[in-house]
Amino acid sequence: MRIFFNLTLFVLLITQLQLFAQNSLPKREFRGVWVATLNAIDWPFSEKDSAEQQRRDFISLLNFHQNRGANAVIVQVRSSADVIYPSNIEPWALSISGQQGSPPKPFYDPLDFMIKETHKRGMEFHAWVNPFRAVTNSQYVKVCEDHISKTHPEWIMDYKTLKILNPGIPEVHQYVYSVIDELISNYDIDALHFDDYFYPYPDHGEIKSDRSTWKKYRVGNESIRDWRRSNINSFVEGVHQLIMEKKPSLKFGVSPFGVWRNEKEDIDGSPTRSGYTSYDHLYADVRFWLINGWVDYVAPQLYQSTQHRTIPFTPTLEWWSENTFGKHLYAGHAVYRVDRSLERGWGDKKEMPSQLITARNMKGVDGSILYNSTSVWNNQGGIADSLKSIYRTPALMPRMPWIDGVAPHSPSNVKIMASNQGVEIKWEMPQKAEDGDYPKYFVIYSTVRGKLPNIEDPSQILKIVPNNCFEFIDKRTSRLEDYTYLITSLDQLQNESEAVLPQYPTFQNIILPQPYTENVVIDLNNSALKASWVIINKLIDNEEFTMTKEFD
Repeated sequence: MRIFFNLTLFVLLITQLQLFAQNSLPKREFRGVWVATLNAIDWPFSEKDSAEQQRRDFISLLNFHQNRGANAVIVQVRSSADVIYPSNIEPWALSISGQQGSPPKPFYDPLDFMIKETHKRGMEFHAWVNPFRAVTNSQYVKVCEDHISKTHPEWIMDYKTLKILNPGIPEVHQYVYSVIDELISNYDIDALHFDDYFYPYPDHGEIKSDRSTWKKYRVGNESIRDWRRSNINSFVEGVHQLIMEKKPSLKFGVSPFGVWRNEKEDIDGSPTRSGYTSYDHLYADVRFWLINGWVDYVAPQLYQSTQHRTIPFTPTLEWWSENTFGKHLYAGHAVYRVDRSLERGWGDKKEMPSQLITARNMKGVDGSILYNSTSVWNNQGGIADSLKSIYRTPALMPRMPWIDGVAPHSPSNVKIMASNQGVEIKWEMPQKAEDGDYPKYFVIYSTVRGKLPNIEDPSQILKIVPNNCFEFIDKRTSRLEDYTYLITSLDQLQNESEAVLPQYPTFQNIILPQPYTENVVIDLNNSALKASWVIINKLIDNEEFTMTKEFD
């Protein structure tokens, strides 16, 4: 026997009601938080913390942000040619133990711990790397003997009290590539992330310490400015190629200064009048990287308010939305300036919520990242309270089909039963998908009293669980008839499988294709006829489905 559901009319009606009720909350949206480890800005909470305290605090940090809607953390794993994980190349970061080169006590691997805890919550972990910064302040920072500034002083470029690895030296590129290779090869990170620091901000006049390098490596009559840009371009292209060779499923993102170029200097520039630009002063031609497909997402640091006179938030974001060339755009927001900055706009507590809603509603913007974790943690300007409303339903990550557009297989052998603990759902890992991927997460959807969940409605996401978990207990009830569930698989790039209706006692799984706007065909064998009518009747008892019967 085959049973057909005509869902088209029902779905159209429900979709309209859902849009009204949800206020257009998206199912897919990047919601990130930057977690700075330099000088223990965000984590560890103190450089004097023990390893156990560090672990407890990071768990608290994750729980806090997830409860306010975050689905990703961007954690600084290499801030000044030192790292927060055991490395064969670079020393331990000062923030881990209070002394550069010294491991945490008692010993553990902070990065491995962080990644596992992040994935346990269904969140993404982006590893934030500063590629060229070596010493933040040579007057105060004491570097260890095996730091690159001491082992290769000829690679170091001095600028005031800042020391950076000279991007004009080819061996420097190879060195940083080796650091990145070690990182992406040994850890299950979801993305590699660079910030805005390439060449230093020209706060103290023109850079002079790389002129001899320029004369040695320039091509023809190449100006020193063009040469610097070429250095960064070739470096970023090299990172892209390294990822393609070693870990092609890895995302690569960059968070540049908010202005690429002003329209006064370039016809393609933004309607801004910024004193600094990424292209002219940091030598980072981010637009060129996007055109060439070297990065997968861009998260410009749009740290000015909507009232700023020369770099207002909204038109600057609009420019970026028109210059992503098919890649993702996440707006970078300055939570740390709310209620602190002298800039007039930041005195308004509605400024940050307004920016987040503006980013969500702007075509071409795929999400937001907040700087920084501590400012949100401290509820600066009431932002933590606002996030509970703005991010009141869960969200999956936006897809990146240019990396991977193949959906995983649905969970196998999904069963449901009532117990004293609640309603138990169990499943098994499916076979590999056509591209060889297993699911990385499973998503459980739920709605009330026999109504089929709509997996396009984020409010019906009950739980996202990692792929080492094959059981979920809904403790809200112990009665099977109170809720209806669907479960899907997600792969590394958040492609989603078809949904599966759990197998109730004595009858088969029902796999529901997406979208639900066409007839859903359910094959049931005769021995399960009676049981099938029980569940089918529950699914249609609201009389919003139409049903026809066809007997073999």
